[in-house]
Formats: sequence, C-alpha cells, structure tokens
Amino acid sequence: METGGPSRGPSGGPGALSAADLDSSTDSEGEERLRRREEREEREEEETRAVASSPDGRYLKFCVELGRGSFKTVSRGLDTVTTMEVAWCELQTSRLSTQERHRFQEEVQMLKGLQHPNIVRFYDSWKCNVQGQKVLILVTELMTSGTLKTYLKRFKEMKLKLLQRWSLQILRGLAFLHSRSPPILHRDLKCDNVFITGPTGSVKIGDLGLATLKNAPYAKSVIGTPEFMAPEMYEERYDEAVDVYAFGMCLLEMSTSEYPYAECHSAGHIYRKVTSQGQANGNQGRQDQGNHNQGQQGPFMGQGNYNQGQQGPFMGQGY
Repeated sequence: METGGPSRGPSGGPGALSAADLDSSTDSEGEERLRRREEREEREEEETRAVASSPDGRYLKFCVELGRGSFKTVSRGLDTVTTMEVAWCELQTSRLSTQERHRFQEEVQMLKGLQHPNIVRFYDSWKCNVQGQKVLILVTELMTSGTLKTYLKRFKEMKLKLLQRWSLQILRGLAFLHSRSPPILHRDLKCDNVFITGPTGSVKIGDLGLATLKNAPYAKSVIGTPEFMAPEMYEERYDEAVDVYAFGMCLLEMSTSEYPYAECHSAGHIYRKVTSQGQANGNQGRQDQGNHNQGQQGPFMGQGNYNQGQQGPFMGQGY
C-alpha cells in the first residue's frame, strides 16, 4: 500500500501549482485590474460631470473641490466660451448683513474690470441657493500652483531675493487696488490669499470676495482673518492702511514661516492682544507703520510710499 507523499504539480516538483491554480490566479488578477479601471473611469466621469452652471450657462462647476475655508468652498470650473478652466467659489453670506450683500452685488461690475498682473482676475458673480443656504458665487482665474501658505509649508524657508521679489509684487497689487476711484480695500490679505503663477513664478493677490469700495472716509464692517486684522478694524473705522498692516503680517510669516499669533488659542485672545497693543502704541504707532499714501517714514519700509517708488532699507530700489 502506497503512503502519501508531497503533492506534485505539472512540473513534478513539490508544492508546484496545478494548471487550475494558475488559471484561478490569472482570473483574480484580471478581475482586480478590471475593477480598478472601472473605478478610475467612474472617478474621471464624476470629475468631468457638470454639477451646476451660471444663470447664462457660460460657466460650469465640476465635482472637484480645490479648497475650503471657514465660509467658502472653491471648486474647479470651466468657461464654455473661452474653454479655459476657472475657479468656482461659493461664499457663504450668513456672516454678511443684507446691506453688505446688496452692496457687494453693486461692486461686482467694478471687480470684473480689475486687470493687473498681480491681481487674480475676477470674471463674474451671482446669488443662488445651495442646499438651502444663500450663497454668492464668484468665478475667478484658476491658480494651480498653490499659495504662499503652501509654499511655506513645503519649503519652510524663503530665500531673501524671492522674499523681496514677491513682496514687491504684493505691494504693486495693493497699490493698484488702492489707487482705484474710489479705493478698493481687500480686507482679508494673508498668505492663503496670495497665489503663485506657475509659468512665471510671480504672485497674485486673490480672494477679493471681501473687498469693498471706500466710498466714505472710513470703512466700517468688521470682517477678515483675526491674525491679520489691524486694531482699527475692530473699531469699525478704518481705511487702506489695514491692507498695509495685513501685508506686514504676511511679511512676518514669509520671513519666519510662523503663523502670526500662533500662541493665541482663540479669536478673542487675538482681539485682546491686538487691541491692547494698539492702545499702548496710540496714534503714533499706526503712523510709524508707514502712511503709504503720503510717504511718511516708518521703521520697516523706510519712506514707505509704494505708489511713488521711494527707496526703503528693506525693499531697495523700484517699489
């Protein structure tokens, strides 16, 4: 009587796979490849399927989220006339009063006309309801190379020459906004809102959704990002200088790779710290930051008149 020995496959060697085993393995691999291909095709179909359109049908929104903030969502879109990709931004308006929403609609035509190499193009805007919420839709130029914030996260350190070049470009963008008639206040300038243009390596100021026209001597609404808000914004009486203050905070983050007021644990903590410093410094402290319209000297920017191109110790010639 024969005793059981080690199993032999077609080759006769111990443990060799049978033909049936090989066929089963091949079938499993084929099924897995087919499943992955189907999933990829479904994902691509989903990403290229328009989920919303502008009232005139020119702009389409795709199911590809590019970014999300505390009260906005940015998705990939398409301009069907130029066939260029655009950014479709949904801005929650619950934080804005009815008067502010109405005023923003009046300012849309002005924003459409802004054309500057250091300002992200603004194409169109309208109101609609999204999942029962009132939102403002903003369609802007699509920036695909990230922001100053993502650059700092990736490289940790910014070379001095690059810091100078990008700072100059930001100032040029601000000078353009502030030189409009009436002046345009950005009100939410920060590294997250300064975008890098891949082909040229230049930067553009974006996210003009909170920008406002200064039709009166002072603007009043308290809105923006606490870490970048000047003390007078909390007092609801401010002008273009708040954007210069925010630029200074951007510059600190660009040079140190540290987020302003990182030691604070809440917006209230930031508010107390900023306003207490503002009260301690008084009016002279605000003047020392540089009156960019009148060219008064400040400790950081020197002559500080970015409209007239006077020289300062940091920026050197030509701003």
